[in-house]
Amino acid sequence: MGFQPSQYITGTYAVGTTCFSVVDEGRKEVLGDADGNRKIAIRMYYPVEKDSVRGREKACIFSANKEKAVRKAFHIKTVDAAMNAAEYYEDVPMPDKERFPLILFSHGYNSYVEANTFLCCDLASHGYIIASIGHAFEAVENDYDDGSFDLYDKKINKMMYTSMIGAMLAQNKLLKKQMSAEDALDQFELFQNKYTPYIKDRVIEWAKDMCYGLAEIKQRFGGRIDTEKGIGVSGHSLGGCVAYYLCRCFEEFSCGINIDGGLFGDYLDTVMEKPFCQISCRENINVETRPLLHTNAPTYHVIFDNMKHIGFTDAKFYIPIKSMVGKMEPDKMYNNLSYCHYTFFDKYLKG
Repeated sequence: MGFQPSQYITGTYAVGTTCFSVVDEGRKEVLGDADGNRKIAIRMYYPVEKDSVRGREKACIFSANKEKAVRKAFHIKTVDAAMNAAEYYEDVPMPDKERFPLILFSHGYNSYVEANTFLCCDLASHGYIIASIGHAFEAVENDYDDGSFDLYDKKINKMMYTSMIGAMLAQNKLLKKQMSAEDALDQFELFQNKYTPYIKDRVIEWAKDMCYGLAEIKQRFGGRIDTEKGIGVSGHSLGGCVAYYLCRCFEEFSCGINIDGGLFGDYLDTVMEKPFCQISCRENINVETRPLLHTNAPTYHVIFDNMKHIGFTDAKFYIPIKSMVGKMEPDKMYNNLSYCHYTFFDKYLKG
């Protein structure tokens, strides 16, 4: 690998991390083995003083089960030391008496909690607490406190579209056609209602994962979280859609970022009242116009050329196939993606 994680930490803090999980006793699991209640995996990234990590060993990104699942999902023969290296340290105490804004992060479909580790670490180094939320059986793999784990439920592939071929053809036509933002949204509404009602419904369940996880985070970290200006939220792909849904529908979330996620879901006649940033690769713009419309708040649209959808994750660093991750150099992508995040959240969470 031609990179070192430390070069992507641009803030003044070192980064601590801890993992835990919760069980939503109010929701029965409907995926996987459908046995028991919905589990939610959480990884926290948070600021720590640099002196507090001297002499400590850095943590690895992947558990043994996650490494195996990621290798299989992304067709990677081996996970070398650089790919598994992270610029964070497990269970290091936060600075005494300091409080930091909180940002929730949601991964994409068939991705994983640590898929944007570099981004989350950099945000933490700039003085944010980040909570990356895992979605059971819809991630590559999730680990839980009781020692159990789950894998992506392949039955979802058959449930995701009413017609796989029809959806692919319709999506290709929608993405390539030149049209106004309003027309693109109208066409996307027709598309999601006809071909992807399953995905539209999952937005609500993922939002429940985020909110239930947030309640546990408040229990554990409440004294260290600065909520004066609300809570921020970001995510990639469907996780970015969920970030938009949370900002639009839940008062507690005050600002958000969607990283290249199609805007699935029902929004009726509500209007966005929160600052929001839509990040897009150019080829996906037509399925991401919703944040630009029906809003009374500041809205930003950042468009990346020479990028592919999956390239907005850490896969950009370890998948060399440019048709999958885009031609933009990984360093350039990462630096711009990170800059978009901490400048946006600095404005709306730190003022």
